[in-house]
Amino acid sequence: MPDGALGEALHVTCHEIGALHEAALEGRFHERALDLVSAHFPQAAILYFRQDPAQPGGCGILHRGLGDGSMPALPLNLARANPLVQAHRQRPVGLVFHDDALMARAGFRATGFFRDWLCKAGEFDAATGVVISRDGPVQTSLEIRYPAHAARRIAPEAAHFLEDLAPHLQHATRTAALALDAGQARRAAHHVLELSGFPTFVVAQDGLVEMMNGRAENLLRNGSGLILGMDRRLQTSDAEDGARLSDAIAGLGQSPRPRSTIIGLRAGKNGAQKLMTLTPLAALGRNDSAICDGSDAGRVAIMVIDGVDQLHLGRDALWRMFDLTAREVELAQALLEGRTLPELARAHAVSKQTLRNQLSSIMRKTCTRRQSELVALLLQMARALPL
Repeated sequence: MPDGALGEALHVTCHEIGALHEAALEGRFHERALDLVSAHFPQAAILYFRQDPAQPGGCGILHRGLGDGSMPALPLNLARANPLVQAHRQRPVGLVFHDDALMARAGFRATGFFRDWLCKAGEFDAATGVVISRDGPVQTSLEIRYPAHAARRIAPEAAHFLEDLAPHLQHATRTAALALDAGQARRAAHHVLELSGFPTFVVAQDGLVEMMNGRAENLLRNGSGLILGMDRRLQTSDAEDGARLSDAIAGLGQSPRPRSTIIGLRAGKNGAQKLMTLTPLAALGRNDSAICDGSDAGRVAIMVIDGVDQLHLGRDALWRMFDLTAREVELAQALLEGRTLPELARAHAVSKQTLRNQLSSIMRKTCTRRQSELVALLLQMARALPL
């Protein structure tokens, strides 16, 4: 132990408790917990156990003080068969225990866990520990390990220390689990948004942008009349349009009946019309979806329909789907861009009949009967592709 009373050490390390919770939010909780305990018991070994028998490799251990990384990896069979960790299951969560209250030390020294692995690092045959969390078969626990001949001196200090620390470990464990779930849900939601062929935003009832896809980011960069303010609220360059957008978002967020709406906005300096569909997430009716996560009250999904983000179909997609030739692919891409056969004939110095023949071949391969039907199919494909 460092010099000074244990109470003083705990008082000095109050900032470490805050760092523990910060680490839980950042996904570094286990390592930070080990570092914290090891700093107060530098001569001991600190072992952090996790048991999840239902998962491959779910039983494992992290540690400090076992030879500065020179210890061999713990074999999975020893992690699963450690009888002392099995005995942890008989202890209430958060209640500090000593190893000899769980099993005789002589019996522990005879286990494969101690004989074939732990004793290679030193004489750590006594311990004070605590079960941090338990959720069905999943359990985490922490032990401060030290030589049995030093138990009279270290055990009371370790027990006092863990009694003070255990509630923080429990709270930080729950924080880490929630942060992990939230992070995974947010990544999944972003992936879902990227599948949208339109610029798409998810906003709170006050217009605060919570998520957006890549097409939406491009829309904002291109000066299209939509603006993301410094407070991350979605705004427009036109005051009247901005008021209509804000009213629509607020109205959908407060509406007792889930419903979608569509509004038109002027886009930037050229005054071109921009259509926006607004759908309250509650209208999706799927609380298990990636975006609709149960906290969706007042949140609105906004899809922007305009020509800023030009539609495109790659050559590979058209070739794989319809076996188009290189010339046919070029014609299909040009039609998707809104170009006409006479315009293309002049630009490429080819006859309109040649282009009509290519168009007929494309329609035969795509099972369409009219040019408008073909363009509609290409539009649907382009909107369906996220990139």
